[in-house]
Formats: sequence, structure tokens, C-alpha cells
Amino acid sequence: MKKLSIVIILLMSSAFFACRGNKAGNAAEAVKSIRLKFTELGRETIISIDCDKFDYYFPESKVKILTQPKAIDSLMLILNNMKRAEDGYKPDVRGKIYITHTNNTIDTLCVGVKVLNYKGSIYQTPQDLLRFIQK
Repeated sequence: MKKLSIVIILLMSSAFFACRGNKAGNAAEAVKSIRLKFTELGRETIISIDCDKFDYYFPESKVKILTQPKAIDSLMLILNNMKRAEDGYKPDVRGKIYITHTNNTIDTLCVGVKVLNYKGSIYQTPQDLLRFIQK
């Protein structure tokens, strides 16, 4: 009976620690820094700017680099709550956001005023994101 009690306690302890998980989340998803590169978000051009042409058309864009955990968390919260846009939309890019993870992988967002491209999907651009970029 004593051995059974010890086994039950050990199983419960290991189950507790397994379910508790990593407090910081997946290490690959942890963000080290974020670089925002943008121009005036209301700026209009004759043609729609693709993500890969942003640097060509806006070589003197503004740059912000976020390394403070509070600022990174604020921006990631906005990005995690985005709503998908209907198919067929493509962003008229006015900014790019580079998210560098702790394992040095980089995610790139192509930001338009109405929609943005993130990880191959199109989302509605949150107004909070536009305000965050401009402040």
C-alpha cells in the first residue's frame, strides 16, 4: 500500500509539471525584437505597391525598433487578435514589420491601410496597429 501511494504521488507530480507547460510559451514563438519600417500610411500612389517593391518605392521610410518586452507584448497582442479578410484582397503596402524570434527566424508582415499579409494569409488591418505604428 505504501509503494502504491508513492507511485500515485509521483504520477500526479509528473502530470502536474507536464500540464503546467512552459510559462514563456513555445521558445520558437518567443519574440526578441520587432522592426517597423513605414511611410505615411495615408500616402497615395498611382499604382498599388507590392510587398517586395516597398523598399524600392519608399527607400527613405521611417524605422522603429522595439526591444522592450512591454512594447513587443502590446504589438503581438494586436496581431494575435486580427480578423481574416475575404479572399481576393491584396495589401497596398505602406509598411513592413519584421518580427525576430529568439531562434533568429523572422516573420514579415506587409501592412496596407485596409489589409495586411501575415504568414501567407490576408487580414483586416486593425486600427490599433496603424495607431501603434504612427505613435
